[in-house]
Amino acid sequence: MPSDRFLPDAGFAPAPAGARVRLATLLSVVLVVLATVVLAVLMLRDRHVPRPMFVIVIIAPAGAVLTWLAARIRRYRLVGHELLVELPFHTARFPLAGLLDATPDREAMRHAWKVYGNDGLGAVAGRFRNKRLGAFRAYLTDTEHAVVLRWPDRCLVISPQQNSFFLEAVRKRAGLTR
Repeated sequence: MPSDRFLPDAGFAPAPAGARVRLATLLSVVLVVLATVVLAVLMLRDRHVPRPMFVIVIIAPAGAVLTWLAARIRRYRLVGHELLVELPFHTARFPLAGLLDATPDREAMRHAWKVYGNDGLGAVAGRFRNKRLGAFRAYLTDTEHAVVLRWPDRCLVISPQQNSFFLEAVRKRAGLTR
């Protein structure tokens, strides 16, 4: 742990949505709108459908919007010797103690299998696995801006907009020399 105890907090915006996130979001929106329109038309044609059933037509788009809002990454913050990933309804905390390496890696998500999480609606967030990184957590908006943080027992992939400033700040806080 570095001896500098009075490091100012630092905030980093996530990278703008990359192709993977934009495509997944677009496909999700098109699918939900199409399903909603088809369901509404079918329900309007059938006079025996109880009117409260029309609530279902509203629930699907509302659920998609809420999922999109909940998945968005608001920012990455370095507070003391801890990385915070701020989401709308949750903040993920990662102590920097024991951090072994922090490197940019555009190929981090290549051939990654989703174990659990969101694979593109608003962000790529959750638990993933691939041969190169093993099991890892991801909170990113653009795979082209990916940064890999490695500890002895875990790995994290994020995508700050300004990789070089972020890497410099993380390395300083974790006591990594480079």
